[in-house]
Amino acid sequence: MLKPAVFFILFSFALSLQAQERPFSITVQAGATIATIDPEWNAFDPRFRTGFFVGAGMQWPLSEKWSIPIDLRFAQRGFQYNTPGAYVLINGQIGVYQGRVDYRTSCVDLVPQVAFRPVRYLSLAAGPYLSWRTGEAVQYGDVVDWTSTTNIGVFSDIDFGLSGRLSGHFGRASVFVSYLFGLADYSDIQLTDENGQSLGTLSARNRAILVGAGWQF
Repeated sequence: MLKPAVFFILFSFALSLQAQERPFSITVQAGATIATIDPEWNAFDPRFRTGFFVGAGMQWPLSEKWSIPIDLRFAQRGFQYNTPGAYVLINGQIGVYQGRVDYRTSCVDLVPQVAFRPVRYLSLAAGPYLSWRTGEAVQYGDVVDWTSTTNIGVFSDIDFGLSGRLSGHFGRASVFVSYLFGLADYSDIQLTDENGQSLGTLSARNRAILVGAGWQF
């Protein structure tokens, strides 16, 4: 669940920019995330899980067709997989759990891009992204509800990579789809076999699709 402080920070950020005389436009945005990881170990089969994002952005026009957008957003990412066996605490006792496991991360993303608008209703953008992890949690099916793993550090504190975005523009409103391609080793997940014995550490990179809408001020 998104903390009210995050909404307040992003909303205040947008209002403070709107109040200034500026040679740039401001956009507030929100939508859904569809995320997973790309592991180096082929035997591990992570799947996509959904979340959400909210944020605000600025865009500086360079010419009629070129501009520089910079987005700041709060986003949920993560992945899910089926484990053959993992030690968990069930009703105060250690047991071996088999089934679906969901990992969820909360991140703050900074995404500077270069955008090209070939026609009035369409734009393409690409650039790097830098992400800071603000929280993480794990859920073992219906057996163990969401439990914070922030202090353990299953995921790295910082992630970076490349991003691309395709946007449709309709007056002040816009819809878009964006893709994040992580370049950093994003996880420190310890894998176990059906007996709960360690199989080593999983190295993986972030992958995420964002589908959202925005409103320009």
